[in-house]
This record gives sequence, structure tokens and C-alpha cells, in this order.
Amino acid sequence: MSEPSVPVTGALLRQFTLRHWIQQPVRALLLLLLLSLGVAVFLSIRLANRAAVASFTNFAGVLTQQVDASIAAPAGALPESVLDQLREINSGFSEIEFVPVVEVVCAPPRQGTDSRIGARATFTLLGVDLVALQNFAAEQKMDRLWFDQKMVNSQGRKEALQTGLDSMLQRSDVVFCSERLAIRDGLDLGSSLSLVINDRTVALEIVGLIPGRADQPDSPTSLLVMDLPALQHLSGKQGLLDRVECIFPKSARAGAAREALLEKLQAAVSEVAIVRTPESRKVAAEVMTRGFRLNLTVLSLIALLVGLYLIFQALDAAVVRRRSEIAVLRALGVRDSEIQTAWLLEAALLGVFGGVLGVLGGWALAQGSVRAVSQTVNALYYANNTDAAALHPGEASCAFILAVVSSVVAGWLPARRAASIPPAQLWAQGVAGSGPQPRLTGVGAGGLLVAAAVGLAFLPPLILEDGTRFALGGYISALLGVVGAGILAGGGLKAAALWTGWISRRSPTLRLANSHLRTPTSRHRWAAAGLLCAVSMTGGMSVLVGSFEHSVRVWIEHLLQADVYITSEANQAATAYNRISAETCAQITSDPRVEDWDALLLLPAEYGGGSIRIAGTSLDFYNRRNQFSWLDKPHSSALFNTLENEGLCAVSESFAGRFHLGRGDVLKLPSPTGLRSLLIEGVYTDYGDDQGVVMVDRRHLQRWFSTGEVSSMSLVLRKGEEPESMQASLRGSYPGLATFTNAHLRGEVMRIFSQTFAITYALEAIGVVVALAGLGITMASILAERRAELTTLRALGMSRNEIAGVAAWEGLLLACGGTLGGLVTSFGLGALLIFVINKQTFGWTLQTAVPARALLVLGVSVPVCGAAVAWLVGRYSAALPADEAR
Repeated sequence: MSEPSVPVTGALLRQFTLRHWIQQPVRALLLLLLLSLGVAVFLSIRLANRAAVASFTNFAGVLTQQVDASIAAPAGALPESVLDQLREINSGFSEIEFVPVVEVVCAPPRQGTDSRIGARATFTLLGVDLVALQNFAAEQKMDRLWFDQKMVNSQGRKEALQTGLDSMLQRSDVVFCSERLAIRDGLDLGSSLSLVINDRTVALEIVGLIPGRADQPDSPTSLLVMDLPALQHLSGKQGLLDRVECIFPKSARAGAAREALLEKLQAAVSEVAIVRTPESRKVAAEVMTRGFRLNLTVLSLIALLVGLYLIFQALDAAVVRRRSEIAVLRALGVRDSEIQTAWLLEAALLGVFGGVLGVLGGWALAQGSVRAVSQTVNALYYANNTDAAALHPGEASCAFILAVVSSVVAGWLPARRAASIPPAQLWAQGVAGSGPQPRLTGVGAGGLLVAAAVGLAFLPPLILEDGTRFALGGYISALLGVVGAGILAGGGLKAAALWTGWISRRSPTLRLANSHLRTPTSRHRWAAAGLLCAVSMTGGMSVLVGSFEHSVRVWIEHLLQADVYITSEANQAATAYNRISAETCAQITSDPRVEDWDALLLLPAEYGGGSIRIAGTSLDFYNRRNQFSWLDKPHSSALFNTLENEGLCAVSESFAGRFHLGRGDVLKLPSPTGLRSLLIEGVYTDYGDDQGVVMVDRRHLQRWFSTGEVSSMSLVLRKGEEPESMQASLRGSYPGLATFTNAHLRGEVMRIFSQTFAITYALEAIGVVVALAGLGITMASILAERRAELTTLRALGMSRNEIAGVAAWEGLLLACGGTLGGLVTSFGLGALLIFVINKQTFGWTLQTAVPARALLVLGVSVPVCGAAVAWLVGRYSAALPADEAR
């Protein structure tokens, strides 16, 4: 006869799982909220990252609804003559529409005394052929045509455009805006919009709205459109184009026909330009920010990892509380596999409900985190005004699945434990003991994990198909190291109780608390492990940020040695390449108050399949002022001599690491006059760019690119001249220029640095809060198991405060164990972040600096908060009637 079996049915689930949730709703709800918080943080970062990348828009595609390819110069701008070459390829082949584009990132002028960099919104001003777009709008049956529009003015009347088409195209001060911008800022026909372009402030007149279609997304708020020649005139790009957008015929927008057209385009322009598809442009934006976004994603998993510790603790504690029920079920014939399945179902339910709450909370959190991510992307990578994040189905599904799978994984050990203990042993132990401990709580297992983490730290980065370096070994090392250290910390609680025994000799309350930790349960061990996880990750990030901050401060000490710095007011974003004209530069440097000066010309370029920057400066000025922070110093002074350095360059550390080049290597740099062979003479530190910079002498770069303009200037004043006075004078004479004193610019650099890490601080704090809440759940679970003991203590006359004191001391020791282990682990984790993950991802060498104050605050606040949480839980438990203290 086969063994009787009771299948795991809905009745068993209701009686064995949901009944306990209903009896203890506060504890169940808190556990769900903590798990959902971890999921929400992860999802919010993913949504914010997606929104930031999605904001890298091909704006011409917004106007034409379809762009199949873009043609751009590998460095600098395209000559207009390239259009003649392109038109020739249509002979004997399907017709391609070419849309020449000039694009300028600009900003409104500074208002009041706000002198922060990046504080104002940026606009993308697009110059296109408006006549061609008028015909296209008519063909596509858009909601309006470009000309002869009517807009509702502030008095509610519709006004027709008064300026005729011919006269409007002859003007260089008219612009079209998006409907969203017109509504947001109350713009009417004829409204004036002031913008800074290069070094001048221009007033533009709104003459209409950008056309669109109901089945297409609205035009971005930051998009402005004007006629191509007008913008060429305003931006100083006469005869030049930023790119040419290509629209293929419908029959050639996919498959072999599309590939054939792309190959033909590249062959036609191979000597002067490169061809990119919209997909490759989007991938380029993703690659550019991948390291930054990946680090945020990994950091966001701290709260989820701590939440999984909590699920493990909760289910492990439930095994102890329900062992009598398990024994009854086993005696009634329920098989081991069915007991295990019941526990895994409970873990899965936690994951399901926590995942649903996490998805909803993640979307809400994303609306705040997207601004922080957007600001960093704007400062470091490209212009970005994203202020909202949509709930993407794929990301939401990923977060939900992660919650369920993680919960099931966390519940596997408790489920296995519940199914493996014989019924007789369950009845014999009653409710007092902790039962067999999982093998993973052994010191040996923790030591093995830590040893494996050390070994993995030495693995080289994983090189992805697009060339991105992924520190896979470093991330796995961090995970194993934290888990292993958590196991070791849990194993050290007994030793900690013995060491602190002398403190409790004169206090019965403390002796009682110490006695509980001399035989710690699995809940004690995993509570300490959860705290260690949060503290070590927070402390490790503090070591990284502190080292980064120290390195940046040393770097700017070298770099910023002039008295006054000047750039365009429009340069609010990393891709805002506005210039200062040669005439303005000459006027400023001829001021008798100026003793010495330098100017920087910064150009974007393509190299090795990715984006870099070319910097032209006076290398002699840099050398005289000791502005280089060399990692590999030049052996010759020829690099600093204009007469000898045309074929020489210095490269940033991130460039050298990204392309595996160093001093003595030769690189081929693109320019309008062909490739330039440059010998790398030195490698220097640069924390302002992780894509890579090639630095050459400015005079040669200006000649190669046929320009006398510069991107920024630095002035050294004569002795006795006040920088503030010079700043005020320049602002009055050149309102289109942003002028900063040395002290103010240093402060701005550090402010932007702190802003960059603001979201990091928030993620760290969330992880610690989750861990402390987990300590509260742990103490509640432990005290519930001691309901008989609490009843006896109350009967013996122990007050609520004294019982709370026992819990507080127990919680303090737990928190101290987790915090101390976390602080020790944070140094190893900090070293891993600095020398492995940061180096492999961004290519920066940081000078180690331990933030003693931040670690001290962390080391004191977590135990104090842990003791306070335990005291509150203890006082609450002491007040419960004997039959409810469970």
C-alpha cells in the first residue's frame, strides 16, 4: 500500500500560509513593503536610465517622421559641396531624399544672479529646408503646414501669420516651436524668445508651431526649428552642415535593398564622411552612458539584496514557529516534497505581491530619480532635458520576474530545512530551539566565498561586441565578498556575546540579553548579515566617492590655475559646442589687465568606432602652469613647442585605456583635410570625460579645421587686478559669455560632482533603512518565539521598559556585529570599486582617500538606530497579552 498523501491544494495553502499572514498582518505587510521597496528602487533606476537614453533624439526624424540614415563628418562639419556628391548617387537608382541639417544646442540667457553651470534648460535649434518640409507636411497630411499658421493668442483670438513666405525666408530671426513649449510658456504668434548662440544673445520671433500627426509623438519641448541659411548665419556655419539626413523610398526601407543603399551611400562619401543608421545612433548613445547606467543599476540592487535577506529570515523564522504544524502534517502523511512546495509557494507569493507593489512604486520613484540621472547625463554625455519616465512593459516585467525568482531562491533553504526535519525531532524541540542550522552559516563557507571573491577581483574585464568594458569579475567578486563576509559576521555573534559578557555582570537585563546571543538562532545570524550587506555597500561607496572627490580636488588644483574663465552662456550641456569668435577672443586678450592667457578648442570626433573629443590648447601654457597631472610623462619637451609638436599629442587616461594605446604609439586622427598621424607623447589624468580626449596644440587644430574660434578661455591677470572686477567688466561687455572666477569655478566643479553622486547617496540610505527595518522584523520574530519567556518575566515583575532594554541590548549587539563587519568589509569593497570596477569601466586611476567622518557617522548611527528599533519592538512585545505575543 502506498504512503497516504495529502496534495498541496488551495486548502493547504490557506491553512498553512495565508492563515498566518492574516493573524500577523502588520509583519506580513511590512515584509512585503520592504521587498517592494527593493524592487521599486531597481525599477526606478532602470526606467530613469531608459528615459535618459531615449532622450537622445534624432530631431530630424521628428520633423520628417522617417530617417533611414545620417551622414556626418568623422570630425568637425560637412562642407555643403557634399550634397552634390550625394545627388549623383541617385542616377539610375531609387530616389533618396536628402535633408541637410545644422544643429545647435543653445540656452536662454542667464537671469538674475544665478551663476550655476547647467542650471538652465537647453534647447536644440534645428536648421532645415523649410520649403521642402512644407511639401512633405502636405504629402503626409500633418495637422498643420509650416506656413500661414494660426495660433490662439493670449486674448483667445486666432491670428494669421502676417509675414509672407518670401520675406520670412529672408529673415534670420524667425523660429518654430513645439506646441508643448507654446502651452507651457504661453507663447503666441510674434512672441519673442531670447537665446544665446555662440557668444551672442539673439532675439527670435515665434512664427508658428512645428507640424505633427496624431499617430506620432509630440515634438519635444526643447526643439526649435528655423530655416537652414538663417541658422547657418547665426551659428557662424556658412557653407557647412552638421549632417545630412537620408529618407529612402518605401521599397528600400528594409532588407537587402536598404543594405544596398547604405553601402552605396558610404562608398559615395567615404573620403569625407561616415554613414550611420538611426539604430546605430541610438546604440552610440547607449554605449556612451552604459558604464554610468550599469553602476547605478548594480547599486540599486542593494535594497533588493537586503530584502532577500529579510525573506530568508522571515521564512526561516516561520519554520521555527510552525514546526508543530509541520510535525502534524508530516504525521498525517504529507510528503517532504509537498512540505517544501508549500514553503516555496509562500516565497513565490511574497515575490508576486512584493513585485506588484514594487512595479507601482518603481514608476513613482522613477519620476524623481529620472531628474537626477538626467542631470548627470546632461553634464557628462549629451544634452538632455528628460523630466519624466514612462512605465515600460519590458522593464516592469523584468522587475516583477526578478522579485518572484529572487523570493523563491531566498526561500529555498528554509523550504528544504522544513522538509528535512523528522516529525519526532520537530515535536521534541517544541518551539524553543532553533533546530539544525543551514550549512551556509559555517565559517568555512564564508571563508571560501571571500577567498573566491579575492580571486575573481583579478579577472580582466569582459569586452562586449561594441567595445564596452564590463567588469563582470569585479561585480561577482563584490557579491560573493559581501555574502561571505555576512556569513562570517553571523558566525561571530557568539564570540561577540562572550567578549561583552564582562559589561553585563552587574546587570541582570544585560546578562539575559547576552545569554540569547551565546546561542544565536539563524535569525540572529541573517539579521547581522543583512546589516553587513547594507553597511558594507554604503561604506564601500563612501570610500569610492571620497577617493573620487579627493582625486577631483587634486586634479582641479592642477588644472585651474588662471584667475578668470570664459565660455559661452549656451554651454549648459556636454554636447553644447558653442564657440567664442576670434574677434571676441582678440578683444578680451588685448585688455591691459590680462598678463597671460590660454584658449581651448573642443571638437567631437569619431575614433575606433566610438565618440571621443579633440582638445586644442596651448600645450606650452599648460606646461608652464603645471596644469597636467601626468600618468606617463613625456620624455621630451618637444610636445610643448609649437614649432615641433604638429605631429605630437597627449591623450587622457580614459582614451589610453579604452583603445589600448600609450606613450610611443601612433594614432590616426580624422580632420577635414584627411587623417592626421599623431605620436602619443604622454598620458594624463582627466576626470571630466570618460570617453577619451586627444590633446594637441590649438594653433595646429585651428588650421586643420579652418577656424579661429575657441570653446573657452582662461585669463591670468596682472598683479593687483581683482578677478571679481574683471568678471563684472566682461559680463557687462559680453552678455553672451559666461565668466567665472577661479574660486567660483572650483566650487561649481565640486557642486556638479556632488550632484552626480546625489542619487548614489539616496540609494545607499535606502539600503540601510531596509536593513534596519529588517532588524526590527527579526527582533519581533525572535520575541514572538519567546512568548513563554516574556510571560514568565512579566509574572516575575519585570517592567515593559526592562524587557525593552533586554531587546535593545540584543539589537545593539546585533547591529554592532553587522556594522563592524560591514565597515571592515567596506574597505575591501572600496578597494574593489576603485581599482577594479571603476578602472575597468571608466579607465580612471583614483587616489585612495578614506572618508573617516562619513564612516564614523555610519558606524555610530546604525547601531544607535538598531538599538532604538529593537527597544520599540521589545516594548511593544512586552505589552502584548501572553496569547498574542507570537
